[in-house]
Amino acid sequence: MVLSSLVSAQNLIIMAGIILPAFTFGQAKIRLTNYVNPFIGTTVLTDSALLGYNPPWRTWNGLTGPGATVPHGMVQVVPVTTYGSGSGYEYEVKTIKAIAQTSGNHWGDLNIPIMPLEGSNFTADDFASAYSHSNEVAHPGYYQVILDRYKIKAELTATKRTAYHKYTYTGGQDKKLAFDLVHAGGGSANWELNKDGDNVVTGKQGNLYFYAVMNHKIKSIDISKRNPNQPDIPRSGQGAGGQRKLTGNMDIPVISFEQAEKPLEVKIALSRVSAEGAKANYNTEIANKNFDQVYKDADESWNQLLGKIKVTGGTQKQKVMFYSCLYRQFCSPAVTSDANGKIANPKDTIPGFETYSSPAIWDVFRTQLPVLDLIQPEVSSNIIKSMILAGARSGFLPTSFHGDFSSTFIAGAYARGIRDYDVRKVYRLMLNNANTPTGDGVKGPRPHNAQYLKLGYVSEANIQNPTTETVAAAATTKTLEFAYSDYSIAQLAKALGDHDTYNTMMKRSQNYRNVFDAQTGFMRGRLADGKWVTPFDPGYPYYEFMYREANAWQASFFVPHDTKGLISLYKSPEDFELKIDSLFSVPWGGYAKDNLSVFLGQFCMGNQPDFTYPYLYYFVNKPEKSQAILTKLLSDYFGMGPEGLALAGMDDYGSLTGWYVLNAMGIYPYSPADPEYIVSVPVFDKIEIQLGNGKTFIINKKGAGKNISRITVGGAPIKTWFVNYADMSKGKQLDIYTK
Repeated sequence: MVLSSLVSAQNLIIMAGIILPAFTFGQAKIRLTNYVNPFIGTTVLTDSALLGYNPPWRTWNGLTGPGATVPHGMVQVVPVTTYGSGSGYEYEVKTIKAIAQTSGNHWGDLNIPIMPLEGSNFTADDFASAYSHSNEVAHPGYYQVILDRYKIKAELTATKRTAYHKYTYTGGQDKKLAFDLVHAGGGSANWELNKDGDNVVTGKQGNLYFYAVMNHKIKSIDISKRNPNQPDIPRSGQGAGGQRKLTGNMDIPVISFEQAEKPLEVKIALSRVSAEGAKANYNTEIANKNFDQVYKDADESWNQLLGKIKVTGGTQKQKVMFYSCLYRQFCSPAVTSDANGKIANPKDTIPGFETYSSPAIWDVFRTQLPVLDLIQPEVSSNIIKSMILAGARSGFLPTSFHGDFSSTFIAGAYARGIRDYDVRKVYRLMLNNANTPTGDGVKGPRPHNAQYLKLGYVSEANIQNPTTETVAAAATTKTLEFAYSDYSIAQLAKALGDHDTYNTMMKRSQNYRNVFDAQTGFMRGRLADGKWVTPFDPGYPYYEFMYREANAWQASFFVPHDTKGLISLYKSPEDFELKIDSLFSVPWGGYAKDNLSVFLGQFCMGNQPDFTYPYLYYFVNKPEKSQAILTKLLSDYFGMGPEGLALAGMDDYGSLTGWYVLNAMGIYPYSPADPEYIVSVPVFDKIEIQLGNGKTFIINKKGAGKNISRITVGGAPIKTWFVNYADMSKGKQLDIYTK
């Protein structure tokens, strides 16, 4: 299925009527965008043998969508099969409800949904169209589908801030266009729509403004009434997607057009600043361009960015998976400033750089953000500057979901030479995050931080008979994550010459030891009086009790800054090795939990907390055990399911696909705050990485063996398993000899 999808992508160039220049790749000429399959991650796993449990509900897929976008685009124009589903697109759903202008992995996206209609063949409660995957094509910057109900060929492309829709009515139908703003943003009815001339409508949905220009003259705008007894958005599966109550104006404005033989084209510009900003974005990015020009530009922007990494060797399937995963690294975070540089907060300010939405830091600090550091350091810099802007209002750096990993991202970026921002300002914000004693009415980004500062750990509530859904402090995970964030701050403190803070934070980074239970060999919840949470089952997963989206197996080895210190807590290195053997061999207990799926023993490939664990054997001098696990994960846990399109879990803005990209290249940021990468056997024979500083870092796999025999950097052997960014940044070649 993966290979057939590749063929579809190649045929797309003909279908779109565009001749694109070839890209020299090895000995063949091929555009790297033709290796990208945007459908990867859109399917859902149903096989209990793959999932690890019998699903009592629809499991979450990768939450990726096949919509058209450009790198870091404010616009990700996507077909919506299911509201409340994250990206909006679920491969197994057979109808398309609308086409939204924003997507991603977040349930609050899916903004400004529109739907081409014809005649009177619809009602406000029933206008979704069936479609077939055989009539569907996706490519970076392009999406096409046939809407069977209306016999309309829909084509989509995009610029950074505008969406371009092209609807070919194949039967000379009466053309109409619905703006389903009641469903926008996952269930917000706070919207406006106004006619502004013969072929323009303007409006807003929440704080998102739009300016839509059509190539047909508007005949009328009518209101299609919904059934007030059907106010809820259907929910997808279980958990965070949720079911959202629609409020306010639930009617749907439907535009009728004067007849014209040509396809209906709609250009929709967005702005998070103002209505004037949306119009200005339209004039700057798309006003004088036709569909083919916009798509050609989108394809070229993707092709150039994907070309920052060139691989040689490997199978066709591996190249498709690699470039499809690499593509996902640049879909987020999204630009938030207008084309003229203005931003919404403070309103109409021009900061002098493109601002970005805050990354999903807990998910991506381990994988996607380190990829951006390598390939797009200017984007990493602008993300940090955007954080500083937000921090000027809040006094803090943003957090995401859990933990406090902005500090890790910033310390790692600084160590890799990304410094085009006010480091003293961002350092003060890092310290505010770490030192504000939250609790007892004091608010801040680290919940329960007063307790952490006083006890050296976050205590858990004494709850009888907790379940997977029990809401508590997730105290053990917080302790481990705060300790690593403290270590991250220490690294920047050292670089800035703040030795007192360095010493304090390094001491605090050892707080992980306070939740280690030597009797069980696990990180375990502690009560405020120091007693352990009892009873204790290390195999039982929790969402917020003791752990965050994990059980004890999946949380207990997160000490990337001091793994040798972690090992010292066990009786011997051999004892630790046996523990890790059990991690990868003790069967999963069949527990069904949203975010946990696809296991190797207790190790969960479908969620982030244990992403580093395959490398733990390196620290007891058994790298061959790590390599066997990495090889299996790369081979069997990406491109799963009957279609070969499923991921092991949610991609979460590029976190899971980023894991694949890095490990397929044979380098992984084991501790992202540190400028070094642990080395493994890459999937490909040769990888050429064009770094942000202009140097090319080359990785060569020498031999066809499955394990590493030796490593050289710049021709000189190294005695550790790590390659330093200092050597990479100079363009020194990494040779990995295999046996």
